Amino acid sequence: MTRSETKLLLQLFNYANHTSKSMKSGVIDDALGFLNAVKVAFQNNMQKYDQFLKVLRDFSAKRIYISRVKSKLKMLFKGHKSLILEFNSFVPKKHQIKLLSLDNGELAQLPWDVLDIICEKLDFDDLFSFPGVCKNWWTFHKSNFLSSQEPLLVRFTGYHTHSYSFISIHNKKVYDLNMMNCFQQPKCVYVGVSSGFFIFARENNSFVLFNPFTRKELVIHATFTVNHITIYQYQALLAFEKCSQEYVLLLLCKESSRLYAYQSRYSRWCIYSTLKPEELVVDFVVLNNIIYVVTNNANIGVLNLNSRNIKFLNLKNTPDKLPSKTSFNLANCDDQLLLIHLQLYTRRQVYKIDLSTMNYVKMKSLGDIALFYVSRKNCRALSNPQRFGYRSNYVYEVNSFSKCGMYDWNDHRLSYYKRSAGDFNFDWCFRHFVCQGSVRSDFNLFDWCFTHLKYQVDYSLVE
Repeated sequence: MTRSETKLLLQLFNYANHTSKSMKSGVIDDALGFLNAVKVAFQNNMQKYDQFLKVLRDFSAKRIYISRVKSKLKMLFKGHKSLILEFNSFVPKKHQIKLLSLDNGELAQLPWDVLDIICEKLDFDDLFSFPGVCKNWWTFHKSNFLSSQEPLLVRFTGYHTHSYSFISIHNKKVYDLNMMNCFQQPKCVYVGVSSGFFIFARENNSFVLFNPFTRKELVIHATFTVNHITIYQYQALLAFEKCSQEYVLLLLCKESSRLYAYQSRYSRWCIYSTLKPEELVVDFVVLNNIIYVVTNNANIGVLNLNSRNIKFLNLKNTPDKLPSKTSFNLANCDDQLLLIHLQLYTRRQVYKIDLSTMNYVKMKSLGDIALFYVSRKNCRALSNPQRFGYRSNYVYEVNSFSKCGMYDWNDHRLSYYKRSAGDFNFDWCFRHFVCQGSVRSDFNLFDWCFTHLKYQVDYSLVE
């Protein structure tokens, strides 16, 4: 979306509300979100999107009045009730597009168990139109799907055909992400998902961020060369500034071993260094609004967003029996920092970092925690996983061969990978996708998405 398109829409909204609001970040975000929703709705017929922009231009040039805008949009948005409802949310009642109210009809008063059955028949895109029927359906939608904190498995299929899906392991449900079709462009590679945003790298030296929940899109142009992109080349983390729309995008390039950070408040990139030639950052995580990093030597530091420094912590009982230059992961679990070692063919280990005593504390087991691991990328931790149908003291893994598996943390007989028991839903995922994909020319790539996690950082906490 261009800034000029956003201004056109804001002119219409401000006129309808008899205001002259400045373009604050929150207002701009609302306008961008609506513009993107219109574009996604008309992605298979972009002429309609052009007609929508023409209506905005005609109004801006005073060639038509707002009453004519309303009638034109009513015809243009026919069959897209969610767009009408979203448009109505921006303007006062007298300028809203009239819809037949279903709030008092039989359809609106369907029992919630019936609504649940209807929801199960919808794909992910339709779920966003579902709450637009009436207030009753919106209440149901909000208290069910969107409020769910279940870790979802992301499935990406390529190279020849591209499709994205969210997979609910517990419910054995697949949500197709049809709105991702607008990103099917050449030389665009999936990097990961963070704070609800899908992150893509493009060979034109830019990164595209798209949130399928809000339809918000961000484009960041790099000041470094982005070429020869592969799926495992970058690891990404997106965090928003506390009480602000500003954000930080952290990128770890595995090929060059460089840590890049883009800060929207400064509109610039910077490179972080450990200042030690053989010590490299291998992972990062947000804990209590601070970004922590870990190196290949198990040294943990704090990222200073006000400078280009990493302040390493003086921790006691640093693990000394792990091989150097190995793979470590950081995870945040209930505001507790965990260091996890999951290297291939070696004994797995996990440490709790006690920041009050500045100690590494080795854990004998995961206890009431489950780990969700992406080989060569990241690891997330979840306490009380039973509430979502997962098991405590288990690791749920997707590896570089695009296979899914799970294993008990204390089962030291496992060398690396094991399929789950047949009575558990993760085995359904294995049989339904991995075995199915093995006879296809395309491949299946899996990743984890924690829908409830939106990382936040506080610049004032690190000096």
